[in-house]
Amino acid sequence: MPARLRWYVGAVGLAGLLAVALLLPTLDLDRVREVGGAIALFAGFVVGGELVSLRLLRDNRVKDLAVTTTFAYGLVLLAGTAVAVLVFVFASMAADLSQRKPAVKTLFNAAQCALALAAGGAVYHALGGGYEITTAALPALAAGGLAFMVINHLLVSVVISLDQGVPIVQGLGRDDLRLELGSSAMVLALAPVAVVVAERSLLLLPALILPLGAVYLASKAEVRAKHDQAEAEEAAERQRRLTVQEQEVVRRLQEADRLKADLISTVSHELRSPLTTIVGVFGILRVRRDRVSPEERDELVAMGIQQSERLHRMIEQLLLTARFEQADGVASLRADRVELDATDLVRQAAAEARARHHDRRIAIETNGSLPVRVAQEAVVQVLGNLLDNACKYSPDGEPVRLSGIREGAEAVLAVEDAGPGIPEAERQRIFDRFTQLERNIQRRAGGVGLGLYIARQLARSQDGDLLVVDPTGDHGARFELHLPLLPETAGS
Repeated sequence: MPARLRWYVGAVGLAGLLAVALLLPTLDLDRVREVGGAIALFAGFVVGGELVSLRLLRDNRVKDLAVTTTFAYGLVLLAGTAVAVLVFVFASMAADLSQRKPAVKTLFNAAQCALALAAGGAVYHALGGGYEITTAALPALAAGGLAFMVINHLLVSVVISLDQGVPIVQGLGRDDLRLELGSSAMVLALAPVAVVVAERSLLLLPALILPLGAVYLASKAEVRAKHDQAEAEEAAERQRRLTVQEQEVVRRLQEADRLKADLISTVSHELRSPLTTIVGVFGILRVRRDRVSPEERDELVAMGIQQSERLHRMIEQLLLTARFEQADGVASLRADRVELDATDLVRQAAAEARARHHDRRIAIETNGSLPVRVAQEAVVQVLGNLLDNACKYSPDGEPVRLSGIREGAEAVLAVEDAGPGIPEAERQRIFDRFTQLERNIQRRAGGVGLGLYIARQLARSQDGDLLVVDPTGDHGARFELHLPLLPETAGS
């Protein structure tokens, strides 16, 4: 129970106990003896009404609404406030105990009944109301009934608001307010009628069950209507959410179909290009084998080997991408880690790139050893992929720069070219599968858009990351592979 709610319940309970203690000395025993039979009958109706109260469901909480406050307020007119409060408190506790409600709730409800009815009785007697029901007493009757309803509503609304953690003002204006106050007003209006009937003949008093029953049934019908309306609105909201979810699923399926179609188209096109060249080379060698000079034969064979290697790289990328989709794909890369110097990997990647790109100058910059624990082939493959891209997009004559430096607890291996660069808005998308950016230069080689995706996955399999950052110069693209240094050397 929240602290504010605990203090409030304690304060109401104490105030209710004090109200009962103050009312006991005002008990009019002569009046009790005079109308004892009517008091007993009224008390029976009050207890019975509490036991068959209406249940209002709001925000997954249940609130009871009794429709026999006619007789509780009628006891104020018939035998005084003290008798009415004692009977009302007894009826409330009896009803709560029969329904096995917690002790705290039982005591709070009893205190709430005592305070609300005591306030109504005080207002009624303060305005000149007495045991005799006359036309002149009607304003006092109305004012006392209003005070009874308002105090009861305030006490209940505050405890519900504190329990649910909502502002008290919001709780005071809840949706069931009209039903609650309307039902209370209708049954309270019958209180003077009940007193007049009891003074004439107690045998006529049960006849009031008919109008009270009508109020009960009307209120119950409205409660059911509100409940059905709430269920209908909730069902409509669930249907709306389901519709939105279904539309999202359809959209994703359509997007998946589009991506699949694009993938098939891209892969088919890119695989067909080297395959067509290879088939063409072998076709020429077969048809013109007696008319091809040794130089032409060597050139055709070199072309076939080059396109075969290109085709092999594409297939390896597709297989490696499928490997990353499996749970054990990354685990195997982590198992291959060894301690080594990342500076040596920089030199190895540069040497392999020079062998692949004879006409491209690759400048290396390092400043000391960079001890790391990684899978050697994974890091070299990342750097090789970045160097191939840099050579592909750099203008002729411009060098590609490869560096390995220490930044805090990380080794940063960077590849930078002098090409058109990568727009900032595209710097995350380029790491998605099958993504290729349109460059403002003629591409020197095809691809299926998996290189950077594979490179980042490889980097992350080594507890590092691959980032694209601003270039050091005015133009170009700069990729940085961040790897954690060994702990014993990270701060040196």
